[in-house]
Amino acid sequence: MALTDFNDLHKAQGLEAVRQQVMAAIEAGPASNDSSPDESPLAPSDSGGAGEGDPLQKALQRYALIHGETKVYDSHQQKVYKQAGMKATMGNELFNAWMKHPNRRTMTWVEVNGQQQKDASNDPLLRMIERFVYIYPTKNAWDKHRHDVVPLEALKAYMPNDYTRWMEHPRRKVIDQDNIVFDPTQQADTETTINTFTGIPLVPDEMAKAEKYQKCKGIFDLLCHLCNHDEETTDWVVRWLAYPLQNVGAKLDTALLFHSDVHGSGKSLFFGEVMRMIYGRYAAILGQHQLESQYTDWRSRLLYAVFEEVLSRSEKHNQMGTIKHMITGQTQRIERKFVSGWEEANHMNGVFLSNEIQPFPLEPSDRRFLVVWPKGTLSTDLQNKVSFELANGGPAAFYQLLLDYPLGDFSPHTKPLDTIARQRVIEFSLPNFEVFFREWKDGEADAPFAPCLTRDLYHVYQAWCKKTGNRALSETKLITIYASKIYKTRKFYRLGEVGQKLGTFFIPDGCAKPEKGTEMDWLGECVKEFRNRTQGSMDDV
Repeated sequence: MALTDFNDLHKAQGLEAVRQQVMAAIEAGPASNDSSPDESPLAPSDSGGAGEGDPLQKALQRYALIHGETKVYDSHQQKVYKQAGMKATMGNELFNAWMKHPNRRTMTWVEVNGQQQKDASNDPLLRMIERFVYIYPTKNAWDKHRHDVVPLEALKAYMPNDYTRWMEHPRRKVIDQDNIVFDPTQQADTETTINTFTGIPLVPDEMAKAEKYQKCKGIFDLLCHLCNHDEETTDWVVRWLAYPLQNVGAKLDTALLFHSDVHGSGKSLFFGEVMRMIYGRYAAILGQHQLESQYTDWRSRLLYAVFEEVLSRSEKHNQMGTIKHMITGQTQRIERKFVSGWEEANHMNGVFLSNEIQPFPLEPSDRRFLVVWPKGTLSTDLQNKVSFELANGGPAAFYQLLLDYPLGDFSPHTKPLDTIARQRVIEFSLPNFEVFFREWKDGEADAPFAPCLTRDLYHVYQAWCKKTGNRALSETKLITIYASKIYKTRKFYRLGEVGQKLGTFFIPDGCAKPEKGTEMDWLGECVKEFRNRTQGSMDDV
């Protein structure tokens, strides 16, 4: 009976016979390898056999222990196995004989990786090498297929058998964290950087101009409807939409605010559906949750964002700093769960939609927002027309219209129109001390805009707050705020029989002492005149 492996020999003739064969193989030394590289020996069978020939010699040719590891490299299959698996495959006797053999090969990970095939399409490890780039000095990698940053822990779960070899492979690619860029302008050096921008996905309809943009007429009519058919406002909005598409990556210093108490005006249909189909993956519709989240990965790689009702009543003032930075900031910090944060260029242009009269407070000096108040509900006919165009090439035609639209002198720094809607939001946002100051300065209050004692003015302010239902600030706060708007000083004044006194005055610009008389007498007359004209108001305090 032919004995084909050590298990059969052991059962038939005992352990001594096995030892004699092993020792004979050791004395004979390594077998010559006259076969070509493509004629690799057969792998040992589950029972320990290796086909024809000496199984120990076949194992010595085929396997190598990885230096500093308990793992074994199979040069035939070009894979790494654990010792437990090798023992189960080869049998304990053959495995132990191979381990103790003086001619057993030992390889480093570098040598193991160097034995891999060069064709990445046939080798999972090399496919990983081509796909993933380690980002130094983070715990992340760049995934070329997903065009995204992934944590190394996710990579380890994705390729558990090859992760260590990928980490130690000499061909593994490494890039500095600062060289992962989002550059829609496509000016970054392609040799040294990875640009996460791959182009606007929608292809414009080049025939749209010849067809007089008939495929998007309903879409354009919807925009005119939202702008209340005001030509100046419509033109400004179209140029605002067109500039970042004609100059991809342009960051505008302004944002659009469309708000109205009219539900169903079509704001979300145009800004949410039409424009998002143009920008594709580089657009997003966001809400309050994203704005308040500690993670800001939703901002990453955005060119266009629509914010719907992003601020609650309690957060309207708290989040304005974040909103201002999103509009004018050149860079932004991106924080993602389980991934190291990074700095990214800010190319996002934003549209804010709301059904409230005050979506968020605007300052009188604010130059960031064009504010529009749509007055009418979207008609059923226009809504159906827009829906039809959305499914039949309308966005591509409208994209072409925006590419063809003349920009004139419009630039990223062009200031928004001062619309009635904008003034309404500003006035609604004004604190009571600002409203009182404006009325006092414009001559609408019960007090003359003239030199006066600060305390006298505070009494008038208290009376005004009582009449208008406002809560008054403390005297110290009010005087400190007004001191930034009007000259405040301490002066002596003479008030009739009372004689000389020292007081703190507000003296508006342009109020100068007459040539005749002393300053004390002049200031005294000012105090007297102010009190006479405000006597009724101060009596109410």
